[in-house]
Amino acid sequence: MSDVASIKKLQLGQVLLGRQIVTAEQIEEALSQQRDSGHKKLLGELLVEMGFCTENQIASALAEAYSVPYAPVSPKLCDPGVVELLPRDFLEEHAVLPLFKVRGVLTVALSEPSNVFLIDEIERLAGCRVQVVCATAHDIRATLQTYMPAANVFVIDDIIDDSALEDFTMIENLPEDISDLEEVAGQSPVVKLANYLIYNAVHEKAS
Repeated sequence: MSDVASIKKLQLGQVLLGRQIVTAEQIEEALSQQRDSGHKKLLGELLVEMGFCTENQIASALAEAYSVPYAPVSPKLCDPGVVELLPRDFLEEHAVLPLFKVRGVLTVALSEPSNVFLIDEIERLAGCRVQVVCATAHDIRATLQTYMPAANVFVIDDIIDDSALEDFTMIENLPEDISDLEEVAGQSPVVKLANYLIYNAVHEKAS
């Protein structure tokens, strides 16, 4: 085990104890389970899984332990332009969320601020210096999904927010010919979404 990992366990436990979030017995129980499982999971992950604390409490404690800011991230906190600075697969795999870039420094949200190898890789890929804030993996991935939905997945809230009331259309008749549906285009976002869903349903039934 690396020195960084060992220091993290000690610091995280101290912060959680100081905040009276967990007891010493609960930390020891989680550490024992971590040893038994071959250190496959981080201490914070185990404490959450065992119901001793929440993911937000772990993220906030890690931020204090490593002297970095804690940020409950959301789409409103991000500059959409910087999300594209790093490969999508990399962001999703490592739960990394680029937030903004100021004076050549890219601020990113991580759920594991002690991962110096990951931070080095982010700097290499982005080609600039990186500043870290700590956030939960759940919040990071949820925000990533807002900016970069998976293929064939629509962010419906965003579509509706950008649409006026008159954009909504009642669909009464379903064309029987799939080819007719493929020709439908150039309409409002909500109508396009409805047509897409209808097309998929008919296409799956036909196949």
